[in-house]
Amino acid sequence: MMDQKKIGVRVQEHRKKQHMTVEQLAERANISPEFLRAIESGQKGMSLTTLSSLAVTLQTSTDYLLFGSSSEEKYTVIIQVLQSCSNERIQDIALLVKNILELRK
Repeated sequence: MMDQKKIGVRVQEHRKKQHMTVEQLAERANISPEFLRAIESGQKGMSLTTLSSLAVTLQTSTDYLLFGSSSEEKYTVIIQVLQSCSNERIQDIALLVKNILELRK
């Protein structure tokens, strides 16, 4: 069974990390501020559509919001570096990584 209180805490923590008010997140996730407050306090659950919308808006995974961890966490640093790169640089990095992995076989 899902722990709505813990899910709500994770939503609230991510919202605050993004420097968003309840009203801002609610508007971006297409829900009412009252409903978001009820989610954050653990008083209400949410649909998969709302969960997905919150995860996208908060730039996190549904896994993290539901369970507190994500298989993607270990890639966070790499993803952050790649987001600042041009497409050409990403292709160079991919080739470099591929070559390193081939050497280690």
